[in-house]
Amino acid sequence: MKKIIASIAVLLLLTTVYAMTADAADVYLDLSKVNDGIVGISYNGEADTRYKVAISKGSEEYYYDYFGPGIEYFPLQNGSGNYKVSFLESISGTKYRVIYTKNISAEIKSDIMVFLQSVQNVNWDSKMESVTLARELVEGLTSDKDKVEAIYRYIVSNIEYDYEKINNIDSRYVPDIEGTLKSKKGICYDYSALFASMLRSQGIPAKLVKGYTDKVDGYHAWNEVYIDGEWVVIDTTYDAIMRAYNPDEGYEKNKTEYRIARIY
Repeated sequence: MKKIIASIAVLLLLTTVYAMTADAADVYLDLSKVNDGIVGISYNGEADTRYKVAISKGSEEYYYDYFGPGIEYFPLQNGSGNYKVSFLESISGTKYRVIYTKNISAEIKSDIMVFLQSVQNVNWDSKMESVTLARELVEGLTSDKDKVEAIYRYIVSNIEYDYEKINNIDSRYVPDIEGTLKSKKGICYDYSALFASMLRSQGIPAKLVKGYTDKVDGYHAWNEVYIDGEWVVIDTTYDAIMRAYNPDEGYEKNKTEYRIARIY
């Protein structure tokens, strides 16, 4: 298939962090699900101030925008071990200061456990319409492979790429799973978040992955799904745009054509 020329990129933005630690007694860390691979954080801050969460293990560090005021959950996707969780407050522009830091230890039950959880950018619960739809789509199916294909078919057949949205997206954008399903439009971040959330809700581990592929110009998002003991690359955005699904070929992509930058 030819390479997609139209941009279906997720914005790749950088943040400058200054290590000016201050007291933040109101920062709450929920560690009750650490061994499932996620950590929760909440902070009752100022409505007009921006905040971020930084989670690091060794040399790997992930940054997330925190919207609040309620608790938001984030993945511990680098396996069992010691993590540092920091909460950051905006100083000006892209400059942030650390106002809270805590070192935590995680003994995650299995390598796939984290990719079944509901987190900020793959958010789901049993009452959501997308979860109800996923349940209906897989009803009567017994194998994970068949369930994955049923949900995949629905997404690539019913969700259209939103070219207008990609040109007007906010730098802090996080997918709205229900919004994507309702509008039946989205960018690659929306496709991959919707697919992952629907699969996770049905007990199928799914990663949301960001990075690069020769199939697409720019930063991209896709999924890796755990099927029959191995991670399979699936790109619903690409397939939806190309309308090239072939039952004889299946949905699996060649891993060598995808270069991972971030995993959620």
